[in-house]
Amino acid sequence: MTKNIVSVTVAVLSAGALLTGCNFDQPNAGCIVQDASFANWYAKYDLKPDQNLSAECQAKVVKGEVWGVFKFTDPQKADSSVLTIRPAGLYTRATRDPGDPYLQTAEGKLAEEPDASDFCAANEFSLATVNAGPSSTEPATSISYQFSNVKVYAAPDAPGTQIGADLAYTRDGCTIQLGVRALWPALACDPDSSNPAENCGAGSGMNPEFDVTCDPDLNRCVPTKAIPSLK
Repeated sequence: MTKNIVSVTVAVLSAGALLTGCNFDQPNAGCIVQDASFANWYAKYDLKPDQNLSAECQAKVVKGEVWGVFKFTDPQKADSSVLTIRPAGLYTRATRDPGDPYLQTAEGKLAEEPDASDFCAANEFSLATVNAGPSSTEPATSISYQFSNVKVYAAPDAPGTQIGADLAYTRDGCTIQLGVRALWPALACDPDSSNPAENCGAGSGMNPEFDVTCDPDLNRCVPTKAIPSLK
């Protein structure tokens, strides 16, 4: 497989915007996904209601984390696009797992073209797991991620920069159902700052069309509402 290069497509779309005064429809660039070549994603997790979690499992709930995301395409094969997701909960423990590192990445089949709502569906995700031995700060732990209902928002003005999904997160026998609101690029923020550049606003590097907020628990810019989170 060769990695799909999205920056060229984005540049072409941007250049087309300079042709003012012409009533051209923007071309459909397919299912673009901004990847982690130079900027990671950040995923906000929402605990789904009506779960009977013990106190022990409640303590294992994860609120958000950095993701590594990549799209791969085999140019010699039609309908071959693959979306991979590797959350920080897996890759930060990777060296403590003597097993197959390939199992630490969730891989799913990605649509070639967006639907009428500019969403690109990804399905059939593999279970991503890590079985990490103990460290100086953490006992041995087993963690797995099972993604479903993954959809990448791939509108021309926001090409592949938001992802919605469902996640079954399992750690040491506790399975927790989560909703996912993921955003590219991953940006740190200061919820107490009045400077927009430090609080997900102008100058922060965030798309100004996105409806985002600085999460006070995570100190990260996250989507305010369900994907697509737009103003």
